[in-house]
Amino acid sequence: MHNPLIIITLFLSIISALVFPDIGLAEYPDGYYEVQRVIDGNTFELTDGKNVRLIGIYAPEAEEICSTQATQQLSSLIAGETVYLEKDVSETDIDERLLRYVYVNGVFVNLELVYYGYAYAVSDFPDILYASQLADAEEDAINNERGCLWAIIWLNGDGDSKWIIGSCFIATAAYGSQMEPHVKILRNFRDRFLLGNTAGKIFVGLYYTYSPPMADFIKKHDRLRAMVRISLLPVVGVSWVALKLGPTSTMAIMLLFVSGFIGLVWFRQKYKN
Repeated sequence: MHNPLIIITLFLSIISALVFPDIGLAEYPDGYYEVQRVIDGNTFELTDGKNVRLIGIYAPEAEEICSTQATQQLSSLIAGETVYLEKDVSETDIDERLLRYVYVNGVFVNLELVYYGYAYAVSDFPDILYASQLADAEEDAINNERGCLWAIIWLNGDGDSKWIIGSCFIATAAYGSQMEPHVKILRNFRDRFLLGNTAGKIFVGLYYTYSPPMADFIKKHDRLRAMVRISLLPVVGVSWVALKLGPTSTMAIMLLFVSGFIGLVWFRQKYKN
């Protein structure tokens, strides 16, 4: 006589395997692995060639402010080391990189990068096991002006103008997140074009001097946030074109657009007369 409990357990196991085929023995279970090399501020390669991305953080990419420092910081922590990898919910991302929390010599690497101002905290649902801890670490880094993301940078030698390098205050207040795509476009435009010349640096310095109180007011009013998002769309559009085509092509397009608009107004006025 068969035990009903055994039959039910076997049946449920078969159903689970069919419905959730990824659940089972993981190819990379939680444990210790050797690091071959660091790729960027949130990605590294194991000795078997598998890439690992740190969960819950975003380190600046190439050509963004702090990308080099973030990569160097991660390298100083794990390059050539044996690290402990901990899975949350997801196994890999769309690029087949392992998604893991990383530990080395008693240090929680994901948290370390955020706490010392080399990476942003992001909520990568459903991998949110340590999301609140990472968010607290970022807030502490901002408040204490740590790392290349949040350190106060003096624009002028006499120290009359200072600004925080990592944030786009008004855009962040309007869109609700530093990682929102529109905010990232504006931040990349700032890093690539504005900070490379004196006039751009002066503009950015003025922006960071006067924008924080405006941003605090904006984020408290939903209707105002919506209005600011709409008003920022042309700026985001021009910034996106500049990042894709370069400043010269963007200026040429803008001149053609303005010339065409002026010509259309002139033609319409002449037609009316």
